[in-house]
Amino acid sequence: MYKFLSLLLGIIFAVPILGVITLAFTVPITIWGILYLVACSLVVCGFVIAPWIPKYRFILSLAGLIAVILIAGTRLLLAGQNTTSRINVITLPQREGTRWLSTIIDEQDTLIFGETLFHLMGGSSAREHENTTQALHKSYSDMRQVQNIVASPTINTYLNSQIPTAFDVVFIEPEVNYHPEIGFVFLHGYMGNVTAQCWEIAQAVAQLGAVTVCPSTEWRGEWWQPEGQAVLQSTFEYLRSQGIHKFYLGGFSNGGFSIGRLASQLADEADLNGLIFIDGFINGGSIRELGLPVLIIQGVQDERVAVEAARRFAEEIGNLGTYIELDADHFLIMKQPNLVQNEIEKWLKEQETGK
Repeated sequence: MYKFLSLLLGIIFAVPILGVITLAFTVPITIWGILYLVACSLVVCGFVIAPWIPKYRFILSLAGLIAVILIAGTRLLLAGQNTTSRINVITLPQREGTRWLSTIIDEQDTLIFGETLFHLMGGSSAREHENTTQALHKSYSDMRQVQNIVASPTINTYLNSQIPTAFDVVFIEPEVNYHPEIGFVFLHGYMGNVTAQCWEIAQAVAQLGAVTVCPSTEWRGEWWQPEGQAVLQSTFEYLRSQGIHKFYLGGFSNGGFSIGRLASQLADEADLNGLIFIDGFINGGSIRELGLPVLIIQGVQDERVAVEAARRFAEEIGNLGTYIELDADHFLIMKQPNLVQNEIEKWLKEQETGK
């Protein structure tokens, strides 16, 4: 009876493993992803062969389990040896180091496989999915030129571990030989925080010698909820503790909608110098009352946020706003990063030089 229960469990686990292996032939996968697949396959094979070859069941499953531990341990060891990393994931508000779950799996594998599954399940259109895999792969390749092992908040997000008392923050430092005086806080949208997206935004911000800080809340990106507000406040406080008393706030999609909903709370942030909205806009009248300069970026092919809504928002902001339309869809940060970076960099330079 025990042997056939083992077989049943093996079959249950084999289905997703085989699905991932099938996808691995169609999308880029890291060497770490390949090693994890091999190790997990050994564990599953051990369960499946139990009724017929019980002698090797334990050996295969144990070998696979040990392999998983060794792979994860190797990633943790390599990450710990990198003492000059520019791309860090820290835990606030305790100001602790990287949580181990943030390092054991390469974000490229989770994001590319996740996006592909999301599309297959009908979560994105053919236009949105087009060239997304290639864009993500390029972004991760670029990051590896700077840092081989990069942590990610993704796993903690989907384990509901992004809470006000312990949340991940992607912290990307510029290549400068002085202490940064400007911070850029960027709020993720629906589906959670992603190191790669923070990296792309940081490429524009780094030109000013500013740090990019991307905090994490729950996967829906509802920053206007009490938990999200607490995370944002802790992030502001962390910047101030680092001697940074001038910062900009930006948001993508639900991150942008959240900034609009938080307009009244942001009025009390004396260190806030400007706002950036990317494919997410609401409450233009209240944002205008803040008296801050505003950059608005909208993809004209966006199927999730209508371009008409962006235009109305820009009209409400009036002369405080700079409105930019790009020939892109909702995922323009990853698919057309250079266009987005150029607009952000140009706008930030205008604010810092007084136009």
